[in-house]
Amino acid sequence: MKEQQTDIENASEWHVCSLILQCNPKKIAQIQTALLAVPYTEIPVMDAEKGKLVVVMQSHDEHQLLREMEGTRNIDGVIDVTLVYHEQDVPPRDASAKEVSVKAV
Repeated sequence: MKEQQTDIENASEWHVCSLILQCNPKKIAQIQTALLAVPYTEIPVMDAEKGKLVVVMQSHDEHQLLREMEGTRNIDGVIDVTLVYHEQDVPPRDASAKEVSVKAV
């Protein structure tokens, strides 16, 4: 029997976080390219002149999301990474309940 791999489409939970990155403005294009290469990552707001990015990352696995968040620190030109928001969505145990955990920093 073939084991089904868990991914964001069939996961039992879902995580999303937003980060603010302070970057070297001269390296903003390379940083943007590196970030967008990470699955389920987007940059909804950017000020290239000031070197600031708002980054949204999603994952079905909190550990994978943490690794991806920490990985942003290793991108050449990234000066600082600040977690602004994290949400965990878990499917309801029954049809009448929904369990969501939201953390704003």
